[in-house]
Amino acid sequence: MSRAQIWVFAEKKNGVPTRTTIQLLGAARKLAEQRECDIVALLAGGSQETAAELARFAPRVLLLDNQELAIYEAIRFKQALDGLMEDIGVPELILSATSSAGSEFMPALAARRQGAFAAGCIDIWWEDDKPAVRRPIYGGRVYEEVAFEASPLIATLRPGAFPAAEPAGETGEIESKGIEFDCEGAPRLGELKTTVGGGLSLNEATRVVAGGRGMGKAENFGLLEELAQTLGGAVAASRSVVDSGWRPHDEQVGKSGKTISPGLYIACGISGAIHHLLGMNTSKLVVAINTDPEAPIFGHADIGLVGDATELVPALTRALKK
Repeated sequence: MSRAQIWVFAEKKNGVPTRTTIQLLGAARKLAEQRECDIVALLAGGSQETAAELARFAPRVLLLDNQELAIYEAIRFKQALDGLMEDIGVPELILSATSSAGSEFMPALAARRQGAFAAGCIDIWWEDDKPAVRRPIYGGRVYEEVAFEASPLIATLRPGAFPAAEPAGETGEIESKGIEFDCEGAPRLGELKTTVGGGLSLNEATRVVAGGRGMGKAENFGLLEELAQTLGGAVAASRSVVDSGWRPHDEQVGKSGKTISPGLYIACGISGAIHHLLGMNTSKLVVAINTDPEAPIFGHADIGLVGDATELVPALTRALKK
């Protein structure tokens, strides 16, 4: 039986591999325990320093060397990975985060290679030497398990769904690979802006404090910021809050926002609409605070507190600080 090859698409922030990337490597190691696999971490447009940090967790790091990859653009990243397959062969499996990049160009890459694509997976394993995944569907009401015949399978994994890999005993091999592609006539990035501050991003946070319209007004989100800071976590928001202009879209969790799986999710003043649950229903521990004892969110919570979040959150913060 030939060895399977698994590519892990690495993402970076401020020159450091993201926590989600290290979780992807944890998932790859799990697969390698079930079947002999060659794990390769792909770093597009990164530095040698970033590759060296990645090599602490990956047995092999392939640094895709092209200045056009310094800033993410979907068409260039798709062509870079497509060209890499033409050059060194097609892997059985590519793992990516359920991030903007993973959700944008990875499906197009799967179609280009006539492979398969599975989004938002919370588990992955081998079944008769074929990759199989488990993922929520229909707004998280049910879960499906699917085994794939087509190769490669490109699977995006939910942040927090897998434990982060521990540093390996030996530093992995780093190889620089020149990448050429032709994007003549393709749209070019004119200007890059971000509303993300310097704090912890939702995809990286293991503890998340989320607020809905039940918080009353935008100023009350300062209470959630203080609690999140005390927990070492991040603030999230429901769609109605973002639509009202109280919080930026980068903090939105749900069907039209981000999909996360933190260890702790505290929902404050959130009713529990299905489009919001889709973004957080695989959180490990859910705490709900709402004035309405019949709110749907309580049906998805491990701990429920009936009361005004603007009163209970400060009390919780004070208790934690003690």
